[in-house]
Amino acid sequence: MKIGDSIEISPARPNEVDQILKIYQLIYGKNYPISYGNDPELLENAISTPSSHTVLVARDLTKKIVIGALVLEKDLFNRIGSLLGLVVLPEYRNHKIAYHLVAMQTKRHLEDENELNSLYATTRTVNVGPQVIFVKNNFLPLGILPNAHRLARYETVTLFAKYRKGILENRKSVHGISPKIIPLYNIIKTKVPALDIPRANPLELEEAVVEEDWEYEVIQGDHYVKRKFLETYPEPSDRFYPFHEPNILVADKKGRVEIFAHFSRRDGYCTIVKSSIPLFLLHGHFTSLYLQLHDIGVTYLEALVNAKAKRSIETLLKGNFLPSAIYPAMRETQDKNYEDYIVMSRTMEPLNFKGMAIISHFKPFIDQYVELWKKMNLDSLEIISEE
Repeated sequence: MKIGDSIEISPARPNEVDQILKIYQLIYGKNYPISYGNDPELLENAISTPSSHTVLVARDLTKKIVIGALVLEKDLFNRIGSLLGLVVLPEYRNHKIAYHLVAMQTKRHLEDENELNSLYATTRTVNVGPQVIFVKNNFLPLGILPNAHRLARYETVTLFAKYRKGILENRKSVHGISPKIIPLYNIIKTKVPALDIPRANPLELEEAVVEEDWEYEVIQGDHYVKRKFLETYPEPSDRFYPFHEPNILVADKKGRVEIFAHFSRRDGYCTIVKSSIPLFLLHGHFTSLYLQLHDIGVTYLEALVNAKAKRSIETLLKGNFLPSAIYPAMRETQDKNYEDYIVMSRTMEPLNFKGMAIISHFKPFIDQYVELWKKMNLDSLEIISEE
């Protein structure tokens, strides 16, 4: 693809790795949380593996230099893709290069090759530029990940997705869900009026009787944990968490549960990838898990939960997780239905939205999250009379 006479967008070449890394370091410094911006071997492997990645770059043909890049990770089994690492040199930003990088990836994978059901992306909130780019490319805002990453400070990121034609239209909603999830569905429905959303269906859990705190051991070892994960869950359908490979294993000392998780040591971000028991069986035992994870540097904990897993959602709500985003039709089932997933998150640091830059599409997500946070942390305060 040509932009004007001197700019071209096409797949990256292995010999351009150093140029791409220099752009990342120029824009973000050495603390960029996405590994492609710091690991030359990883980036070269992505460029050389078109079955799982598409790395596009923009080049100035006159100067013969790379001036922008965008990485796409592909999960062909689950038919989902992740866009990340969008970057353009500052002096070229008036050429709409970032917009065209996103548009080209989207058209190729959701229209031309028809190999993916959806693409998603997260954007920082230090400025609104990347958010505007995805909105102009008709990506749907899905929510926020509060305090998810730590760079110069803790940052909230936004979540977008775009779908292949017919996916959202053919999706069947779950029959009922926690009333605390409904506001998220209502926000998305304002953008997609035809979206079928579930009705509120309260599910009350009994108060947990905790006779003892569970004690956990944490095993950190990227290769060992990944190997054990694949041995424990050999079927791809049993390990759905696109693009998050576990690198830590959290195990109860008595063998009651093993939790595979992905932990970014660089910025404290942690996701629960797979638990050996349903999450609702951890009712009452999350506090000791938080403390153990906080001890190794986790500051943000996330779980991706199928919308039909009502008991697990309620258990996470009881464990002070809050719903912050919804990904409708995230997963295709064997009967060609498309299931919704809820992003449940818990930040272990003081919530701070000061200085955050967001476009208007995300203001309702912020408002509903703050309202839930207030109810969880303030409305539950017990005031004792001095009389």
